[in-house]
Amino acid sequence: MHIGLISRSQVDYAIDLASGFSSEGHPVTLYMDYIHAIAELGDDKQPVENIYRTGLLPKTCKIRLLQTPRMRDLRSFSLFRGLVRAIREDEVDVVHILLNPGEIWFALLALSLKDIPVVTTMIVPVANTGERLPAPVVWGTNKLAVCGSDMVIVNGTSQVELVSRIYKIPADQIAYVPLSLRVEATQWRDRTILEEPATVLFFGRADQHKGLEYLVKAQPLITREIPDARILISAHGDDLDRCVQMIGDHSKFEIIDGFVPGNVMATFFQRATLVVLPYISASTSGVLVTAYSFAKPVVASRVGCMTEYVEDGVTGLLVTPKDVKGLADAIVRLLSDKDLCRRMGTSAEEWMIKLEKSSVKQTIDVYEKATSIHLKKVHSRHSE
Repeated sequence: MHIGLISRSQVDYAIDLASGFSSEGHPVTLYMDYIHAIAELGDDKQPVENIYRTGLLPKTCKIRLLQTPRMRDLRSFSLFRGLVRAIREDEVDVVHILLNPGEIWFALLALSLKDIPVVTTMIVPVANTGERLPAPVVWGTNKLAVCGSDMVIVNGTSQVELVSRIYKIPADQIAYVPLSLRVEATQWRDRTILEEPATVLFFGRADQHKGLEYLVKAQPLITREIPDARILISAHGDDLDRCVQMIGDHSKFEIIDGFVPGNVMATFFQRATLVVLPYISASTSGVLVTAYSFAKPVVASRVGCMTEYVEDGVTGLLVTPKDVKGLADAIVRLLSDKDLCRRMGTSAEEWMIKLEKSSVKQTIDVYEKATSIHLKKVHSRHSE
């Protein structure tokens, strides 16, 4: 089965999937946005060669980089037409779109490929708190993709019923496939970089729903119990400046503002003692599975599908969203007990390794089901 993977902003997720499929002997063509690819890889001259050189993907995986304008730019129409043409020229057997909110041209792509089975992973089924895009735009983009897809993938079990209800799609056309091991964790891990004691990492987008402000507010409570504790923030997003202005003691923080490439990301996770996800709303989290891939326990809020990925007391600790004291107490508990922290990190990594191969198989099963559904649709159209 020749798989066509399409991603604008989910570069790490796309590489993970392509690597898994390639390792199982499935040919893959990966269509990725050029700007997001070079941001992830830190190489603006030879991004494709860098992917192969670092071992993120084998050379048997074909890569096409897309020069995508902003989604509202009408020049996207020519890109869209060219992408449709390229997919057909590549003779892929199934197209898999990793859809983020607002990526309307990729949603329209699902509607255009009537001669090829289409699977869409819905990254964000409903708008998060403080989402930059209006909720109707998030809903409308997802709805377009649903209308053009033979199967929809979600990354949380509770999202199956949610997506079925909101987007009026039969539940048997929705499949739960969990997020799994980050390839970057294995390829960019530097064994010379050691864990730094009492280092708490917040990583990723600093949007309102990520709850960074609650970690900032928790810092005095944390350092009162653990004076050496430091909070490492590597983030980008609309809410970062506001949260930084809330900091009282800057000596307790290390702040990296902006998107960092994968090799730099790896150093931050290796330095961390634990990773904090103080979200106030969420679907799932790539940051969480990255933490697990680096054998780091997490402190995460009980929101969205986080409870499906965090076994409380085993791979991390769950806390009530917006509960500053509860967040601080959980962080202090882990920082105070090195053995507990290490055991949880080991359990998290083992959980992720077990999940990896099953996720690849589950996704292939979804492709086969999508192909069957697509063939029935084609037969039905020809019979009319």
